[in-house]
Amino acid sequence: MKKIFIILFIWPLIYFGQLADTCFTSEEIIDISETLDSLYYIDSINTEIISQQEILISDLETIIGLDSIELIYTNKKMTLLNENINLYIEREKYLKPKWYDHKVIWFASGIITAVATGKMAVEVLQ
Repeated sequence: MKKIFIILFIWPLIYFGQLADTCFTSEEIIDISETLDSLYYIDSINTEIISQQEILISDLETIIGLDSIELIYTNKKMTLLNENINLYIEREKYLKPKWYDHKVIWFASGIITAVATGKMAVEVLQ
C-alpha cells in the first residue's frame, strides 16, 4: 500500500517533468536568444564606456590636484613678489640723495671756491 501511494504521488511528477516545454514557440526562443545576444553586446559596450569614464575621471582628478599645486605656487610667488616690492620701496628710502648731495650745492660750492681762489690769488699778487 505504501508503494502504491508513493507511485501515485511521484508518477505525475516524473511524467510531467519529462514533457517538453510548450510555453514558447521556436521563433519566440530565437527572438529571445537574439535579444539576449544584443543585450550582452550592449552590456559589453556599456562596460567599456564605464571603464573609459573611470580612466577619464582619474585623469581629471590628477589634473585637479596639479591645478591646486599650481595655485599654491602662484600664491606663494605673488607673496614673494609683494615682499620684493616692499623691499625695493624700503631701499629707495635709503638711496634718496641727502641734502649735501644736491647738484646746486656742489655747483655753488665750486663757484665759491673758484671765486675765493681767484681773490686769494689777486691779493697774493698785490
